Amino acid sequence: MLPKKKQASPHIPEHLEEIHLSLVDYHEAAAKSATLCGMHMDRSSAVGSNAHTVDRGLEHIGSNAWWLKEVRGARLFDRAVINLLRAAYLGTRVSLRVLLGRAKRDSLFIEKQINFKDFLFHSIRLFGLDNGKLLLLLEIPVHNHDKYRAYCPLNKEDFVVMTKHEDDILRQVFRPRSGDVVVDVGAHMGRYTLTAAKSTGRDGRVIAVEAHPYNYKMLCRNIELNGVSNVIALNCAAFSEEKSGLRLYLPDEQLGYTMHHSLMAGYLVSKYHEAAEKRYIEVQAHTLDYIVKTSGVGHDRINWLKIDVEGAEYEVLKGSSQILAASKDISLLIEVHGRETYRPVLELLRSHAFEIEFERTYDNGEKHILARKGGRPFRT
Repeated sequence: MLPKKKQASPHIPEHLEEIHLSLVDYHEAAAKSATLCGMHMDRSSAVGSNAHTVDRGLEHIGSNAWWLKEVRGARLFDRAVINLLRAAYLGTRVSLRVLLGRAKRDSLFIEKQINFKDFLFHSIRLFGLDNGKLLLLLEIPVHNHDKYRAYCPLNKEDFVVMTKHEDDILRQVFRPRSGDVVVDVGAHMGRYTLTAAKSTGRDGRVIAVEAHPYNYKMLCRNIELNGVSNVIALNCAAFSEEKSGLRLYLPDEQLGYTMHHSLMAGYLVSKYHEAAEKRYIEVQAHTLDYIVKTSGVGHDRINWLKIDVEGAEYEVLKGSSQILAASKDISLLIEVHGRETYRPVLELLRSHAFEIEFERTYDNGEKHILARKGGRPFRT
């Protein structure tokens, strides 16, 4: 049986502190603050083949201008600490520009991978504020919709994932419509889930699947925080077969990363090292066909399927054969991890008459692909 559907988030303990961050449109914020930070950005280059390069510019050359502009504290103490760190960071940049010149300073920041996001994260660690009790409360813009809010642990990765991570994919590629049914496999803490919930509206439906218990707990908190009633959250893994006690490996969780969990030991060993197999938990796995059916949705009703499962993409698709065959108007957004996964995924999709309408390859060899079957033309 599937785990119970989560309709409300667990109680958030009173001792959890919160920081409120108000986030306006990412591109506009970056452009406005770029002048202050010594960076120039072409807004149109943030989508398409140059998006990866622009991200790198925001992370390093421009002092991560978006973070400098938009990170805010809710309480007086939070605002004081963040503003002090912002002033210290900008003061360092100004001093180094005077001493070295802009070009050499920027080269130094690129070489050492210095940016305000990391500066903020490491400073908070230095002051002992990363003890696991501190949560951020974010407000994140959704394209053509109202903002949503999200709780976020204060660690280096989640801070980024719940804000600007894959922003151009969300704006230009992932486009559920009102009334659509969306399945989010590897939902993490809800970035895509909440975007889909806002986009599909009251007549739509979102099934969010997250295997890791802590990520699932955060996902449920975020669903409840936003008051969305069209989401079903499930704490299980999607796989090619029904299986109890399937190992979910946690290669670098001790470093504060929550997105690198994987069911595929071979993929993790090739990416990290053999020690990646030593840390794991056991989870319940179901096929996606079973998950959708027991959620009360017909296989032919799925309009969007987003998959981000760290190397297990092919296994998820093998367990989705009824969905892939029955759906006549469906889009698949898949982040493909591992070069050996790419070809089997493509062959399986083509066997179900899908066409690849968008593909992007990143420096590490991972890819985003959009595959479609049906009558929705893709336009950026």
